[in-house]
Amino acid sequence: MIKGCPCYRQFGDEKVCLNNDDVIPINAISVDPSFFEQIRSKEELAEYKSDKESMCYLLMFLDRKGGLCYCISQGQNIVIDKKDVKAAEINSALQFVTTTDRNRDGVVCSDCLYKYLRTLGEASEGFLTDSEREELVASYVKDVSTRMAAELSGYSANSYSDEKYEQHVRLYIKKLNQTRSQWASLTLKLREKKGDKVITELVDHYRDLHRLEAIFLFQVLSLTETMEETDTLETLRFMVGVSEKVIQLSDMIREKTYDLLERKAMSEDLQKSLRKHSEKRKETEYKFSNLVKVLSEISAHTSV
Repeated sequence: MIKGCPCYRQFGDEKVCLNNDDVIPINAISVDPSFFEQIRSKEELAEYKSDKESMCYLLMFLDRKGGLCYCISQGQNIVIDKKDVKAAEINSALQFVTTTDRNRDGVVCSDCLYKYLRTLGEASEGFLTDSEREELVASYVKDVSTRMAAELSGYSANSYSDEKYEQHVRLYIKKLNQTRSQWASLTLKLREKKGDKVITELVDHYRDLHRLEAIFLFQVLSLTETMEETDTLETLRFMVGVSEKVIQLSDMIREKTYDLLERKAMSEDLQKSLRKHSEKRKETEYKFSNLVKVLSEISAHTSV
């Protein structure tokens, strides 16, 4: 059940539905999805269909079995540009819609859903030229990456286009590089002592983790400076690659940490030192895992 619909539009005081490529005046109301949570199949939609053709609940039902998307208030499948909107397309679109793209009632931004379907969904075929699609994809990549950079660096303001944001991220990159140098020094000391090889590798993995995070953030800042000269697909592949390496490193850190703890091969001081970085690593891994899903989805729709 999705609260929101790509066919909903509001022009001033007038609200319309664009389903089936039509323009129908509607009365839209926000209905709690819990009223329809018992719906399990498209056949059950008829029971909840409104008696008024102009009524809109701003709710969609995703039929996992049939793979299509339905308007609950009218019991119709959703069609854009004569193409059935698939449940998988809506799921993909939702990855681009953040909490800031919802209104007070939690309704997903209709324009955002429609924009995605028209840009990367099946309804985009013949609607956009290659250059228009590339421009919109570049905008997606920049938006998703910029939000990610803000989350990683702890930037809380809403605007990502001012100097304050850039200065904040650059300062965070500087801190990452300082921490990275500390990890490098510790790695060197451990190698000189010829201690447990796994401990040395673990510390070195943390150094690499900070290096990759700094590289990613620097690339995000570069997008703003050189957007017109940037190869969108190449940038996309690069960011996916960096994100996947972060996830792989995090897995290796987890495995080596578990091994050392099992063997009781870590000193209390080292455990204490690593513990404070562990939570941050988990948060970073989670953020990059989500980013990979989003960027890979874009890549899948733009690769030839």
